[in-house]
Amino acid sequence: MSDTSTSEYKPRFVFEVTEEQRVRANSCFPTYGLRKAVFGKILDDVCDLIESHGGLALGILMSEKVKPREVLPSLAQVESYKKGKTKKNGG
Repeated sequence: MSDTSTSEYKPRFVFEVTEEQRVRANSCFPTYGLRKAVFGKILDDVCDLIESHGGLALGILMSEKVKPREVLPSLAQVESYKKGKTKKNGG
């Protein structure tokens, strides 16, 4: 086992992809820096959705009936409605 300091540690998130996904990703994101920037943002957004909407967001994402790009505007409308409703009720 190598002796590395904590300052050198970089967490990784690893999961399987299909060969088609790998080829597409390599074409769309030719550099590691670009992959890290894009997928880091996607991970943050998905976690935000799940933290805000719990099982509902997870269920929608996993159902494969809608795509995230379709869900985000809908959730934004719900959030906007909730904020307007709270203001009207004196909240």
